[in-house]
Amino acid sequence: MGPAAIVLAAGRSERMGRPKALLDFRGQPFIVRILQALEALDVKLRVVVLGPDAPRIRPVLAAHECLIIEPPPPPSPLPGAATTLSREIESLKAALVAVRPLLPQSALAWPVDLPHVRVDTIQRLLEGHARTGAAAVVPTFADRPGQPVLWDQALFDELQVSPLAARNGAGAILEAHGSDVLAVAVDDPAVLDDLNTPQDYERLVRELNRDIF
Repeated sequence: MGPAAIVLAAGRSERMGRPKALLDFRGQPFIVRILQALEALDVKLRVVVLGPDAPRIRPVLAAHECLIIEPPPPPSPLPGAATTLSREIESLKAALVAVRPLLPQSALAWPVDLPHVRVDTIQRLLEGHARTGAAAVVPTFADRPGQPVLWDQALFDELQVSPLAARNGAGAILEAHGSDVLAVAVDDPAVLDDLNTPQDYERLVRELNRDIF
């Protein structure tokens, strides 16, 4: 099978005050915009990881073919680990367990608060992996690495068992395999965005005025 896409939407959105997945972006919830992008790219294996807000989010997914998983709450973070990073890596691990029987060649981990990443950016990540078979493919803007990250199947096991990833997030695996990671420069500042508060969301709505399709 080709690539899988994993939409990470299990966070509590505590600082935002409402589920990020349901925030409106150009007339659609964040999570729907991401699924539409994946559908446009013909990524057939689409997985959505939900958390405490699943009952509110599931109805908006009804018209979109995707595998929805609700893993149990993650264990308490290891000492020194950030709660958000712990939740993200546990969500990614649960999704990888779900897709492994289908043997995807790679998995794109797309945080739900980045609906404004351009479709062309994702296409370039997919093409970069198809061309090189890199252990991971990372978009960069202004020489800074961002998200989403495309993971080769060769790193699935390490993502699931690494204590370093459990403590410091998936980025620790990227650092450990730096020479095997493909950096793809993109003209897309959204890959560096970080939407956590109502002020961040207001900035997105106010400043972003372009067509991602």
